[in-house]
Amino acid sequence: MDKGQPYATADAVAAYSGHPLLPAVSLPLDWAQASRVHDLADGITLTCWSGQPASDLQVSAKGPPMFCIAVLLEGSASMALDGGPMLELRSGMAVVQTAARPVSGCFAMRGGQPSRLVDIRFSLEGLQRVGGKPLVALQGRFLQDCSLVQSQTLLGGFPAPAELLRVATDILTSDFGDETVCRLYLQAKALEALAIVLQTVGPSAPTGRMARERTRLLQARRLMDERYGEDWTIAKLARAVGLGEKKLQAGFREMAGRSVHEHLREVRLAAAAALLADGVSVTDTALTTGFTSLSHFSKAFRAARGVLPSHWRQVRH
Repeated sequence: MDKGQPYATADAVAAYSGHPLLPAVSLPLDWAQASRVHDLADGITLTCWSGQPASDLQVSAKGPPMFCIAVLLEGSASMALDGGPMLELRSGMAVVQTAARPVSGCFAMRGGQPSRLVDIRFSLEGLQRVGGKPLVALQGRFLQDCSLVQSQTLLGGFPAPAELLRVATDILTSDFGDETVCRLYLQAKALEALAIVLQTVGPSAPTGRMARERTRLLQARRLMDERYGEDWTIAKLARAVGLGEKKLQAGFREMAGRSVHEHLREVRLAAAAALLADGVSVTDTALTTGFTSLSHFSKAFRAARGVLPSHWRQVRH
């Protein structure tokens, strides 16, 4: 069986420096041991992460031009392009990223919990050979769109359809005695994942009523992301985007993996953390981010960040 190559050496120093599709990064030993890299034909590289590392993973690096599909089967992660917003991932979500030039960013995964992630990368030339193209035009189609429009770099997250979760699971659990068979199987699975992503969010994605509902759900997310200080009730948000309240709640949870209220709270707390770090007072931060009760704000912030807002402001400012 082709078990792949370790992502980093035994002492966790940077590996794959100069690899055409992977950034050179330094990984903690427990994360290095939980990952394997498979270099396949047609400019495809597949990285599998599976284990329960004790430490948290936090890396910053510059990656080469490529097209990437990542599926988080278990665990939690976050990632961002330099100068762009943070993309928060939960189990069952997928990410698409593509750039025509090297781009810098950061990636983090929480330790102390089972983590399973499949990362499939195509060279831009390999993507063209199999019939795809750099899908920067997909900007705006994702529930979480953290792209950098000015640099034509795409980074988008969306709930992975069942078919994509199945493919990622197949990749992680594949077990063949013959190396050639294993490589062919993994290459076929990488292409299957590409086809599913194109069907889900690409130009061939469903149109009509389902597309209109998706557009309105994305509009609801943008309203909360951009105007988080407003008093958004379900009724007010449903009216703003032209959806029924039940359809808004059910559709948003299905797409985002969390409720409207959970999303709004997380957006507000992320904005609050940034304001406090800039030296804004706790009271002004609470009011700016839509909290009408200072005690409620302090309780919610501590639950999310582990410290009171005043302490966060003190150590970050």
